Amino acid sequence: HCQYIPNTVSTSPTQYIPNTVSTSPTLQSMLLLPSGIQLRAYQLDGVQWLTQCLANQQGCILGDEMGLGKTCQTISLLLYMRGALRQDGPFLVLSPLSVMDNWRSEMECLSPCLKVLCYYGDKDKRAELQRDMNNTHYHVLLTTYELCIKDASFLKRRKWKVLVVDEAHRLKNHNSLLHKILMEFSLDFRVLLTGTPIQNNLTELYSLLSFIQPSLFPTDQTEDFTSTYNQVQTQPTLASDLQRVLQPFLLRRVKAEVAADLPMKTEILMYHGLSALQKRYYKAILMKDPYAFGNEQGNKTRLLNILMQLRKCVDHPYLFDGVEPEPFEMGEHLIQASGKLCLLDSMLAYLHQGGHHILLFSQMTRMLDILQDYMEYRGYRYERLDGSVRGEERNLAIKNFSSKDVFVFLLSTKAGGVGMNLTAADTVIFIDSDFNPQNDLQAAARCHRIGQTRAVKVIRLLGRDTVEEIVYSRASSKLSLTNTVIEEGRFSLLNHNHSAAAGLQLSEILKFGVDKLLSSEESSIQAVNMGLILGQSRDGEWLTDEAPTQTKDLPTEEEEEGESEGQMAPQVCLSGPLLAPMRKRKALTETDLKEREEAAAKRARVQEDKRRRLQENKHRKKMAWWESSGYRSLCLPSVESEEEEEADDLSVTSTDSEHSAISYVLGDVTHPYANQEDAIIVHCVDDSGRWGRGGLFTALENRSDAPCKQYELAGKMKDLELGSVLLFPVDDKQSRLDGQDQVALIVAQQRARDNSLSGIHLSALEEGLQKIYRVAKTNKASVHLPRIGHSTRGFNWYGTERLIRKHLASRGVHTSMYPFYSFTNTPPCILSTPLLTHLHVSFLLLY
Repeated sequence: HCQYIPNTVSTSPTQYIPNTVSTSPTLQSMLLLPSGIQLRAYQLDGVQWLTQCLANQQGCILGDEMGLGKTCQTISLLLYMRGALRQDGPFLVLSPLSVMDNWRSEMECLSPCLKVLCYYGDKDKRAELQRDMNNTHYHVLLTTYELCIKDASFLKRRKWKVLVVDEAHRLKNHNSLLHKILMEFSLDFRVLLTGTPIQNNLTELYSLLSFIQPSLFPTDQTEDFTSTYNQVQTQPTLASDLQRVLQPFLLRRVKAEVAADLPMKTEILMYHGLSALQKRYYKAILMKDPYAFGNEQGNKTRLLNILMQLRKCVDHPYLFDGVEPEPFEMGEHLIQASGKLCLLDSMLAYLHQGGHHILLFSQMTRMLDILQDYMEYRGYRYERLDGSVRGEERNLAIKNFSSKDVFVFLLSTKAGGVGMNLTAADTVIFIDSDFNPQNDLQAAARCHRIGQTRAVKVIRLLGRDTVEEIVYSRASSKLSLTNTVIEEGRFSLLNHNHSAAAGLQLSEILKFGVDKLLSSEESSIQAVNMGLILGQSRDGEWLTDEAPTQTKDLPTEEEEEGESEGQMAPQVCLSGPLLAPMRKRKALTETDLKEREEAAAKRARVQEDKRRRLQENKHRKKMAWWESSGYRSLCLPSVESEEEEEADDLSVTSTDSEHSAISYVLGDVTHPYANQEDAIIVHCVDDSGRWGRGGLFTALENRSDAPCKQYELAGKMKDLELGSVLLFPVDDKQSRLDGQDQVALIVAQQRARDNSLSGIHLSALEEGLQKIYRVAKTNKASVHLPRIGHSTRGFNWYGTERLIRKHLASRGVHTSMYPFYSFTNTPPCILSTPLLTHLHVSFLLLY
């Protein structure tokens, strides 16, 4: 064990002692910070500690609690190296995608003298960046873990002065691909940033140590390390020894220690009952696979699946397919079906009235979908962020929430729980708890951090007598490991309840509380007095008269009315499990139901009016933006009187007439077969604003620069919606002697946040064809189309052909179809009917 005993690192930096800032004034002047920016004393101490580690060429972990400014301390280190040490880098910073923009903005604010290169984008864009990196001087390269893995062969060619890994618990497994790849890089100094150095066990901590100091903490001694200190939570002497080992490599400060001016944070647990529907499904899930409980080891996967199904049931039964009643319409049933949503409904009404701003976290994106439906139904303004939201949309959502106009920010715990600054919120609500409590701590720290000026409430909702209760208890026991190992000299050993919870088998966890929960099939949802539980607020700020760990005794309903004497039962615990004050909901009469329906209808009308006004306001802002940018939309106007135009064209509606026939042409659709009339080339695109590669995209680009330029400009200006049609000429490179060629781009597909592409929406295609008809009729132009939907699986070609015939050919517009892509200079050939029939058969066989 000689690799990690304390005396092997006797020359390392000294232990952090609060308020020891003798070198801070000198250091502050050496950091090249812009005028007016002053680091706090503990932040200067942190920078001083980092510089000492750098001087000793000893990698380190800056493990300050979330919200204490690890980013600015690290940037200050880079400024110190640039100014005092005259080192120009390069410095490599890795972060999650969700916080990459935050790093960039912090760099711009704190270190304008450092040239930062952001390495991101698709393969072509990164190839261009790689060429720039070879020819351009920069100090800092900022990128993500994923791109570091993808482009490791390029990035590891460089010798990096410093590597900074933000949210470094990503390296907690030394067998992970990222850990192995980074170990191959040439690095002078390594800095890991994490507010959660230990998330589950000592193995994870050792993995971080082995990364920063591989010679002292070789990976093959992981088992020796963990076995030496596996009793650290119960043996204070052993814990002290481990802290001495960690002292030179790990600096950890908590808010209570160094940020006494930070507003109070109060944590509240609120238990809720289950609806009759939830109880029925909870019982059915347990009964569905009773044999899974027989063999704990052999059936672990099945038991874990049962655990996940139970957690979904406690969240909302509509998470299961087929449970929500049809037709799928908004209504009170969405709320009444879930005890958790009933409690949340009362809570948000109280918080909205008080002017608060909420971060609402859930583990499940499908639960976020339900919450989003609920927000629409109640008319609350909200933003949403989960793993599928792209970078630019993330930044816009954060900006919108910070503007104070948005009431609730819906976030997934994993995607929204790291690196972001959301101090516009003063209340955090966890719909469900993470198995790893550090993820919840990370999430809560989004608003309780440096820069917060108001008291913060962190509220956790737990299903009474369900698996949620025991999952929370086990998570609490994990936190004590961090406290024992990391929190300097302070021991927080497990209490009896948490120790018992930690020792339970998985099968026992699943059966926790079942007897009591299912003793009645009736709903156990009860009303709650939010004012008594959450406390009072004024002007959107929580009042902080009470201590954060106080246990409040709240009166029952009878005592509130003066009908009962004596007992006061403990109802809310602000630092642990609690009994929430509740009373049975009264049964609703027909009159009550009717009043609720009328109120819901009124809310729907108000919401519709509000949505319309917002849409109009959004449109006005967009028009002003376009005008200030000098942008002119090339989109065709909407079709407003299609029925009248159809009446005018009754003379050519026969699909069997010669006029209604579609001409099938062998040739290049980008060089249409037209005589002297103008020609419109039709192509379907998605709403992303990113021009494609290959096929008709490349052929059009060879013909003209306009399609790619106009389409991407429209995307940038938010001018691409389903059914839109961009129309513009394409005669800049090649032209005909007679007539003009134009391209019509129909937006008929959607590009999802995860970059997946939808099929062609026939309704959007039909809307686009109607618009093209009006232009073709007015200009006496012919229309030329490729085989739309080529190679698209399951595409309804014959339905599309009927739409083309209905809106173009049968209404007198000369329409040509080019069924095969032939981007050559071969002269076009019009197919005869017998040959056309043969080709249709062959085409079906090919596709």
